[in-house]
Amino acid sequence: MKQASKELLASIKARLEQLDRFLEKEQTKADIEVFILDEIFAGLPTPPFSAEEKEQVAKNVYAHVWQQAVRGDFSATA
Repeated sequence: MKQASKELLASIKARLEQLDRFLEKEQTKADIEVFILDEIFAGLPTPPFSAEEKEQVAKNVYAHVWQQAVRGDFSATA
């Protein structure tokens, strides 16, 4: 699970590098939300994870990414 989390974060960072002003544009925010959701649905097995659990995980990951971006921890957002 830890390795999968690291891979997910790396893929999110790579996606952010492709986007212009992630924090400022609604379209780029939506792009990242969908990207994360797609990655979570592809990466977590059903069962044991339900669709609702996967959606909650995706929301938590997005919130983490947003917080990191606001702090300047992602170069694509600086």
